[in-house]
Amino acid sequence: MLPTVPAYHRDGDVADLPEIDAKAAATNHPDEWRLAPWNEGQRRAYDDQKAEERQAAVAKVKERAADPVNGKLIIRSPA
Repeated sequence: MLPTVPAYHRDGDVADLPEIDAKAAATNHPDEWRLAPWNEGQRRAYDDQKAEERQAAVAKVKERAADPVNGKLIIRSPA
């Protein structure tokens, strides 16, 4: 059996994973997983960054919806 190590998710969950999987998660998804516990400042910074990204996406959608050409959905029936 492979040795397991704890992998820490940014929301506070801890998963005991095989070492290779824990390292892969931390490497491939550094904004979500770490091999050391997240501190409150790191969590807050990540949450603030994601909130800004969501606000930018919403603003972009609203801007596009206000565009008289690109904001319209054109539905064509099959002929």
